[in-house]
Amino acid sequence: MKRTNTFAVRPLSEDGALLLRDLLDASAALWNETNYERLMRYNNEDGYEGRDVWDADTGRLEGQYKDVLGASTAQQVIRKNSEAWRAFFRLKEQ
Repeated sequence: MKRTNTFAVRPLSEDGALLLRDLLDASAALWNETNYERLMRYNNEDGYEGRDVWDADTGRLEGQYKDVLGASTAQQVIRKNSEAWRAFFRLKEQ
């Protein structure tokens, strides 16, 4: 069993709320773009024939989002996406 900590984030100002929304929006966009690239490779569409899902250009995506998210947060989003794909392949094997 994994243990999870949850907490509520309540910005103290309107500017803080906008910054939080920008951070969350960028995180979701990075996740979606990483997932889309891997999905296209998985489905062998758009000229990605024979390429592995792990060949996705995550370095380019990380560079694109690190100014907004910070390098470590961008890496963590990509790492979590990799975990989700690994779980997908484990379930598919079962």
